[in-house]
Amino acid sequence: MIEKDNNNQVVPQPSDQVVDMTKVDYLIFNKNFLKNKLHNIVEANKRAPILFLSTKVVDTTKVDYLIFNKNFLKNKVYNIVEANRRVPTLLLTTEQDYKTKKKAKAKERKLAKQSAKKKRSFKRRLLNKCIFALCAIITGVGLGSWYYTNVLSSSLDWNTYLQQLSEYESRQDETLGSAFDKILGDNYSQQDMENFETIASEKGITPQDLSLAENYQLANYNFENASQYIIQGTGQIRTIATQSIYSEKKYDGNTYQSISISNGLMKIAEIAQMNKNQTSVTTIKGQITSNQSADWNGERNTYLPTNYKNLTGGLPNTSQNFIIAEQTVSNSLDGEIEIIENEDGSKYYQFTMVLDPIYSVLNYINQIKYTSNLSSYPEFSSITQVVTIDENWNFVSICSTEIYSIVAFGMKNSCTGTLDNYFYFDQDVLIEVL
Repeated sequence: MIEKDNNNQVVPQPSDQVVDMTKVDYLIFNKNFLKNKLHNIVEANKRAPILFLSTKVVDTTKVDYLIFNKNFLKNKVYNIVEANRRVPTLLLTTEQDYKTKKKAKAKERKLAKQSAKKKRSFKRRLLNKCIFALCAIITGVGLGSWYYTNVLSSSLDWNTYLQQLSEYESRQDETLGSAFDKILGDNYSQQDMENFETIASEKGITPQDLSLAENYQLANYNFENASQYIIQGTGQIRTIATQSIYSEKKYDGNTYQSISISNGLMKIAEIAQMNKNQTSVTTIKGQITSNQSADWNGERNTYLPTNYKNLTGGLPNTSQNFIIAEQTVSNSLDGEIEIIENEDGSKYYQFTMVLDPIYSVLNYINQIKYTSNLSSYPEFSSITQVVTIDENWNFVSICSTEIYSIVAFGMKNSCTGTLDNYFYFDQDVLIEVL
């Protein structure tokens, strides 16, 4: 007997059918199932392991309970909703699929019988096999070449863009110079630059009077001239699996130190140190002990600073490896600088930068390639950074969101990365020299 609710809708009845959705790629839902069982779907997903998917199709109009894996629910929930909109309440496609497969198998048996009746000589069969093998080899080589050329290879000619690296790095200095011009005027000394915050305060100039890139470069100028600092960053990369990210940069007045730990499907840990005179960079690989710590007992290497920068995209004394200049920051958000009032009466200024996906990453692509052990450069489609500074143009935080693709494990994978960096200039810094 069919039960209906007050709205004359069919109430799904419990059944004994349980479908393991860790092995299913697509679903067909009826409205009542989706409406009443979505909670069960989510709860089941929390308990299920992460497994790979197949191409099976399951008609859930006859199923009362599901077991999901995390990747399926995350990536296919849109398909679930869309399928529900397109199909009637009781569309049984599994039966149609069964009939189609049954016809296909009957056709295969018929062809097999016809083939068995044909008599072929040994030479004829051997010749056919040789021809087939040759075609398979040619086709395999052709498809492999096509797959590499059209799927795996980069659509960007990075070598051409990298020839402009020096030009865009110099534009960062031009952006900083433009900020100083607005605050200090035409003629100013080195001492004026070192005291630009005081002069700006005397003139009533705030971050809202400057562009996003200018504010960033002034904060970076203060960072580079700080007597000590700590930067701590946490985040993750979501792709075929989720990688946790932890980064830490320190300076105690004599030594720069950078730590990078990524834990997940790939386990990567490295510490780098450079002395104040920047004569060399020493790195040590680590054995991860937690998402934010490692034992530094692995391979040890020493680099010239120039070689290390070319390899990893930046030195241990940089705030980050993006190129931030007027030419690499979207102008559409200029002027949209929010004031945050703190309880102690001080103010923070916060703004969002949309970065150019090519010219802002001319150094950063080397960092991704090195830390992820890739054979080719990533391709970025979106980079957004929310920057918070104080009234004296000191960094408070930089929170980044990046969308890009990489080639790993023989496949092109889409990645979404987030990293929240927080800056501390008033804490004691202890660095043990390697």
